[in-house]
Amino acid sequence: MPLTVKLLNPSLPEYRQVKALYYRAFPKYEQEAWSRLLFKRLFRRADFLVFYDHDHFVGLSYVIHHYGIHYVLYLAVNDQVRSRGYGSRILDQLKRQYAPDTLILDIEQPDAAAVNNHQRLRRLRFYRKNGFTLTERLTRTPEVTYQLLATRQRVDHTKVDEMFAWFNGRTFG
Repeated sequence: MPLTVKLLNPSLPEYRQVKALYYRAFPKYEQEAWSRLLFKRLFRRADFLVFYDHDHFVGLSYVIHHYGIHYVLYLAVNDQVRSRGYGSRILDQLKRQYAPDTLILDIEQPDAAAVNNHQRLRRLRFYRKNGFTLTERLTRTPEVTYQLLATRQRVDHTKVDEMFAWFNGRTFG
């Protein structure tokens, strides 16, 4: 049975829960300002989605769009219902919602020297199990190197660059 999906709106009863999950689920260096996420969605090039199983809040995603590519910037499952298959169900829902386009996302690149390498490998297995494949694209930050995964073998990296340029407030070209 599909999950119910709603666009994030401050009038949702779970609004505070969604915001709290966002801040708990992602390290500070990965977080965008909450107000910026809300602002960017107004351009209709980003969706801030809230997922429900019946009436129970189970997760969130933030997806940026650009010409047939949908970048899952954030995906988090409510702590109270983790390990019950909701992450896979959310990804299935996103794949259906944005079909036939490509979904992409970044994970921390597996690295045997990393303290959390077991988590990185677990995430990689999870996304592979859910239809994502590794690409060659790496993004290096001062904190970590990310590797791009996609639901299709071929990804137009120019479109990905344009998407990030828009999200970061820069023009591309």
